[in-house]
Amino acid sequence: MKLLSFSIVFLSICSLSFAQNYSISGEVDGLLDGDVLLGYYYGDKQYVKDTVQSVNGAFVFESDDALESGMYFMLLSDKQFFQFIIDQDRTFNFSTSNTNLVGDMEIDGSIENELFYEYQQFTQQKGIEVQPIKEELQLVEKDAKKAEKLQAKLTAINQQVATYKTAYINEYSNSLFVKMLQALEPINIPEAPILENGSIDSSFQYKYFKSHFWDHIDLTDDRMIRTPIFHDKMKKYIVDYTPQVADSITKYVDILIEEARPSTEIFKYVVNWTTHHYESSKIMGHDAVFVHMVFSYFVTRQASWVDEVQLTNIIDKAMRISPNLIGSIAPYITLPDDKGVIQDLHSIEAPFTILFFYDPDCGHCKKETPLVKETLEKYMDRGVQVYAVCTEFDDAMWKEFIVEFGVEYWINVNDLENISNFRGKYNIMGTPRLFILDAKKEIIAKQIDADALDEILENEFRLLGEKN
Repeated sequence: MKLLSFSIVFLSICSLSFAQNYSISGEVDGLLDGDVLLGYYYGDKQYVKDTVQSVNGAFVFESDDALESGMYFMLLSDKQFFQFIIDQDRTFNFSTSNTNLVGDMEIDGSIENELFYEYQQFTQQKGIEVQPIKEELQLVEKDAKKAEKLQAKLTAINQQVATYKTAYINEYSNSLFVKMLQALEPINIPEAPILENGSIDSSFQYKYFKSHFWDHIDLTDDRMIRTPIFHDKMKKYIVDYTPQVADSITKYVDILIEEARPSTEIFKYVVNWTTHHYESSKIMGHDAVFVHMVFSYFVTRQASWVDEVQLTNIIDKAMRISPNLIGSIAPYITLPDDKGVIQDLHSIEAPFTILFFYDPDCGHCKKETPLVKETLEKYMDRGVQVYAVCTEFDDAMWKEFIVEFGVEYWINVNDLENISNFRGKYNIMGTPRLFILDAKKEIIAKQIDADALDEILENEFRLLGEKN
């Protein structure tokens, strides 16, 4: 098995103490002298636990450090690697060759790994038997009789593998490797039923797939988080097989979390990964998932692994974001305009109101403002209004900006007295910031640029026309 790409994060190695928590001796015939790494999986990453030198192909990993149950790997000095199981047995020996790591592997002192390699060696041998049959099948594809005989051989070998796998799973049902095998089993989806009106239930297969997605994986088993399997399945479930809108994401994440709650490790991983993934997402509206996670699992003190400083920071961020989520009514702002007239954002009558926060001394704002103006000129005759909020306190600079960019017809306001708390209400941590509000002042888009503004307005007016 050649290692093509292997991202490794190095962890500090604790000093040795008297008692040995693990002792793994290896001998690889033909291996050059050099570093051998002992590593483990956690989620979607691999970490190095220990490093030793191989001498004449022999090496020993020995430490009082704890090894959590899971799948581990050894990365050899020639950049080949192989995997093994750590569970009941933490002291064992093995020997193999660098020309056939799996096929020549012999284990002494670890029942889990004896069984693990017995399975791999069987399937490897069957793979060797299958290869020439497949090659011959391609050559005789026009000869129906020969093709039929060859296909029958393939079917027989595949049946042998399936029978062996079934027997293996039944006999060693609680072993970690069996649980990994089961986790890789596909979901067999029945045919969709016929509805009373005679049509096929088009939503049946998706609903069945989602509701049975975790049938073959034990979400209560902490060991699964230290395998290469769980993260990929979790990501497919949350990202690939769930519509990426906040309501759908939070629904299925909550379902997964409840099923995984008995496992401290899986519960922690799903909560942490989902929170971070949607906190850092660049897709508009995904911040609602982040807020949901914080309010559901951090504010309620279920994330016991987070210290008080981190907890305070993450809750503070969610609190700043929560008032201006997509679908929320825009927070109220009432500010004086450049002529001293009080302008209430919620009193503006328009099919869409553009809420634009800018700093007149900001280079990015100076580049974006003409683009926003050009875009909005296409929609002004359709009733679109602009509520432009200057974020700085320099009255002269603010009014010069209005004239320089020719936006006198916008509703230009400023909070020179700093009493409205618009920064807190709209989480204005930088400029420019652009929001689109509908006629009811519901936020339908935020933190967009002029190109997105044009696309969204065009689509929204089209939808309005369809409704009318």
